[in-house]
Amino acid sequence: MKFGGSCLDRPSDIKRMIEIVRAADQPKIVLSAFKGVTDELIRQTRLARAGSFDLEPIEKKHRNLLADLPEAGRQVTETRINQLLRDLEKSLATICTSSELTAATMDEIVSYGERLAVQITSGYLSSEHLENSPLSDFQAGLITDSRFGNASLLDESYQLVRDKIQRTQLPIIAGFFGRNKSGRIATLGRGGTDYIATFIASALHCDSVLFKDVEGVMSADPKIVKDARLLTRLDYPSAMELAHYGSKAIFEKAITPAMKNNIAIRVTSFLNSSSGTLISERSGDATAVSLLKSVACFKVPVADQNMIPSLKREIEASHADNLLLTVDADSNEILMAVSTESAAEMASVLDDAFPEIGVKLEKGLALVAVTGSLLKPDDVREILLKEHIDVHAVSPSASGRSVCALLGSERAEHAVRILHSNVMT
Repeated sequence: MKFGGSCLDRPSDIKRMIEIVRAADQPKIVLSAFKGVTDELIRQTRLARAGSFDLEPIEKKHRNLLADLPEAGRQVTETRINQLLRDLEKSLATICTSSELTAATMDEIVSYGERLAVQITSGYLSSEHLENSPLSDFQAGLITDSRFGNASLLDESYQLVRDKIQRTQLPIIAGFFGRNKSGRIATLGRGGTDYIATFIASALHCDSVLFKDVEGVMSADPKIVKDARLLTRLDYPSAMELAHYGSKAIFEKAITPAMKNNIAIRVTSFLNSSSGTLISERSGDATAVSLLKSVACFKVPVADQNMIPSLKREIEASHADNLLLTVDADSNEILMAVSTESAAEMASVLDDAFPEIGVKLEKGLALVAVTGSLLKPDDVREILLKEHIDVHAVSPSASGRSVCALLGSERAEHAVRILHSNVMT
């Protein structure tokens, strides 16, 4: 059972979680940081690099949650929280002194959100006479590679997880991060707590339930499309496609271990008894429209047709976040869309692979993907052009399950609404 940070904000939320846990058979809990804490840790880390920081918002958040614990059980939990806060303060002070911030150091700092959440939740469970074991990284068998900020769990962790967790009474596992073989903390990307939950479920051969602040996986972001529908059943490839193109209800990497071991994932609401979305090997209704903001587009002049397979090999070798790759016949250019945060890495890859070619970069774009629909690229282009929405490119995704439109970000949400109304009627 994974509980997202957006679900856990107040003492009443933790008590609601305890009710859910009580009703489960041999539950294993995976936790995100409490609501807003990860973003605040990132902010404080950047402030520290500039020369100062203020832990008061983070400390206040956790002390308010501690205050609701019965006095008898509060002391042990408070001692652990005090130690974590002292360690966090020392780490931030070191950044202040050095003015240096590496990806590995950032990972160490942001991991404190989950570490604090696990200890406080453990205190609440203990106050309800539920014996439990707070665990993180090595303690739970979670060994990662060294791609700080976007690490992956190593396959050898499957057996380690079984050894560490199988016989542990009510384990409460810190999500979002593990440690590499050198002992450095490595985070798994935003949404990495989903990934840890499905990985552990796969190791233990049990189902995983991801509790969220939404009903399940929807046909569009309900903040953009008011009549978005719940997708009650998805197969693994469709769920992965939706996650890749912007669905926030499931993290793309979380699907891989479940698919590999044929473990079901249920994405459901924390606040009501909705059955949510079941992700398994069985196919279902995967028609949806998703949106990725903050997209960058590289334009690579085509010297010859052999460049295309060569470029694909370079992208695969770099593990870059490739969203779209197509050829614009009018300009005789290869268009490649990546997330803006991946743009610097991709620019380096392209410079190394094609040093003699002038590669152009455009930022501030968005990508809208129509998944599981009968619409063809020309259909999507025509629908958008009727709404006077200019598109840079329209192309099938690499899997062929989606049609992707690259466009300016200012009209992206309108494009989502228009396409959703076309595919869901």
